Amino acid sequence: MRSEKDKSIIRKITNVVLVILVSIGMYMTMTYRSAWMEFQMRGIMCLRYFTVQSNLFAGITALIALFYEGKPTKVLKLMSAAATGLTFTVVVLFLGPVYGYGRMYKNANLFFHLIVPLIAMVDYIFLPDTRKEMKWKILSAALTLLYGFGYVLNILINGKGGRYPNNNDFYFFLRWGWGVAILIFAVIVSVSFGITNLLCALNSKVGGGRKTSRPIKGETTA
Repeated sequence: MRSEKDKSIIRKITNVVLVILVSIGMYMTMTYRSAWMEFQMRGIMCLRYFTVQSNLFAGITALIALFYEGKPTKVLKLMSAAATGLTFTVVVLFLGPVYGYGRMYKNANLFFHLIVPLIAMVDYIFLPDTRKEMKWKILSAALTLLYGFGYVLNILINGKGGRYPNNNDFYFFLRWGWGVAILIFAVIVSVSFGITNLLCALNSKVGGGRKTSRPIKGETTA
């Protein structure tokens, strides 16, 4: 059985790998090499996609975890694992079958749709002494809700815009009307909450995560 020191080293290596992979993916996306691009936007416009935001969040969280592994970092780990896990799930169950996995895992999307989400989820599953209060699960799922709110608000303020890629409804949720769009968002938020709960359950079994809300010695509750 590995010692705590060995596990800590593995976590640090994992965080370094996450930072490197996210940095490579962001470089490929932001510099916009046409041969690299598939279902992506030019330069800074890529930041409007939840996939890019969630992966960037995972990279920043991993960078923080290299220097600090306290309770706040572990909460961020859950949030980033759930967010990138949602991207992974949507591609596997919907976008992959529709557009082809070869296209969805091409170039920068190989990092953002597959490798980074898998590493982020496995990394969280093996974290020790994690907290699983309902408020953190809700907060993790709320990232998707917050993104949806911003998405809708932008359309209400600026309209749908022109043709792709200059449209504001770049996910085409409103193609079938507001009713269907709201239903899609509700399903996505529900899936995100389900992923969060699954990650917490797996962490309890595999990573030795705490199941109670009792504070860890030397740590105060928030």
